[in-house]
Amino acid sequence: MKSTGSNFTSENFYTMNTKLLLLLLVICSPFLSFGLTKQYCLTLRDDPATTMVIGWGGDNGTVHYGTTDEGTNYTAYPNSHPSDRTGNAHGHTRHFSRLTGLTPNTIYYFVIRDDNGVVTDRFKFKTLSDDPNVPLSYITGGDSRDGFKVLGIYVEDCPSGNCLDERREGNELVAKIRPDFVAFNGDFVMNQITSNTTNEWDDWFDDWQLSISQDGRMYPMVHTQGNHEDNQDVYNLFDIPQEEYYALSLHGGLLRLYTLNSELNACTEANQLNWLLNDLQLHSSGGSTDPVWKFAQYHIPTYGMANDYGLVPEQMTCWVNLFEQFDVRMVSESHGHCTKWSHPCVANSSESDFEVDTENGIVYIGEGQWGAPHRELDFAGANQKPYIRDQDVFDNFFYIQVKQDSTIIRCVKFENISNVVASTSDELGKDLPTGITIWSPSNGDRVILTNESVGLSEQDTEMNPTSVYPIPAENIVNVAFDKHDEGTIEVYDALGKLCVIENYSGTSKSVDLTPVCSGVSYMYIKSENGSVQVHKIVKR
Repeated sequence: MKSTGSNFTSENFYTMNTKLLLLLLVICSPFLSFGLTKQYCLTLRDDPATTMVIGWGGDNGTVHYGTTDEGTNYTAYPNSHPSDRTGNAHGHTRHFSRLTGLTPNTIYYFVIRDDNGVVTDRFKFKTLSDDPNVPLSYITGGDSRDGFKVLGIYVEDCPSGNCLDERREGNELVAKIRPDFVAFNGDFVMNQITSNTTNEWDDWFDDWQLSISQDGRMYPMVHTQGNHEDNQDVYNLFDIPQEEYYALSLHGGLLRLYTLNSELNACTEANQLNWLLNDLQLHSSGGSTDPVWKFAQYHIPTYGMANDYGLVPEQMTCWVNLFEQFDVRMVSESHGHCTKWSHPCVANSSESDFEVDTENGIVYIGEGQWGAPHRELDFAGANQKPYIRDQDVFDNFFYIQVKQDSTIIRCVKFENISNVVASTSDELGKDLPTGITIWSPSNGDRVILTNESVGLSEQDTEMNPTSVYPIPAENIVNVAFDKHDEGTIEVYDALGKLCVIENYSGTSKSVDLTPVCSGVSYMYIKSENGSVQVHKIVKR
């Protein structure tokens, strides 16, 4: 048979097969597993100044890290640490690398190299301080779960039409705010018989990646057990202490934050109750272990404002009693899917409800609106509880700024996210970026706790010295500056209501106290350079 003149050779055959193989790889690549890591999350479980837990899903691997940005060149990082343990829950395997011996108040850069040699993007985190004079800012909130669906349609009130849209907006705000950490109060996903829990946790971890800032900075979390988490879920998915109740000391004793498990009976679960009592006693002895502030967080509110939840008697009897005895100043709760902040309040004599006590009371905030379905308030209008300062229903979390002499509580609404100018600062204790939408009810956009047992912090002593007189005052109080200064003066009454706000410029300012009720109030002098002084004033 005569040749047709074809140039087909073994070399052509090899080239053809190579192209075919590459084509098959492209077509089939979505179905092939290359052992990649994914779904990253940081956890605080020990000293936040010197330790950090890095968690991820997918393949096992090793964390390579250091204080110099080496990009994705993992061999250039001076430190490496393998995963210390794995946790398994709802079809998810999580790997946890517990870094120790870190330097306080320091940026660390890191990559994860999985067991197949694939290296992640470069991320970074910042350790907290060990100095109580360094301020602290963090986000607290909860209930990021979605709602019930019938034939794929939500039958609960998700104003966006999809609860997950609100959750994602909250996560995007985290990336723009750049908090020192996030305290999450439980109920991450639905986790019910009617839901696919594995997929829901997939969505949650994927959505949390939206909280990573554009420069790769990640923000550690303090996790709380909710009623939609099964026993050991939070331990296995985030590597919190196995008991799922614990306390952290932050900034060298500026704050001790108690995380309690409200799924355990507050009175009959002796292990948690005894631990709480012993720890509060240890950190209330008048010695070096005493923090400046004590706050607590747990999921189910002691007295819920929505969904007919009402009173949890065991918590009122066995937790609130200890909080009041050992000077816990703020409690963050969730579960109700509404928004509240209270006046300083204490348990009434029958332990059936709270009552206002401006001298000894605790401020309660909550109740979990990080995207969860909305619920109607049980005590609205004339029936609003007298100890509730304000309440409403909208998606949000709270932003807490802690210094030695004061704590400022504000509520950030999940609105106009695109207008928020993303912060680029890695400074601890910083304020909110511009463009943030703050909840601003008629009596002020913040609740302020003051600490009269300490003087001005180290940061405050550097600002322009002032004198405020006379004290007590009739209707006018005078502010004298040592040198020219500009800023604003705000006066809050003992319940945290904003009574006066005025601008000042020069070396003196007279403030009219007529709108202020008689008794003790607090004057905040906020200089344009960012420093703040707090003065206790008394009106006759």
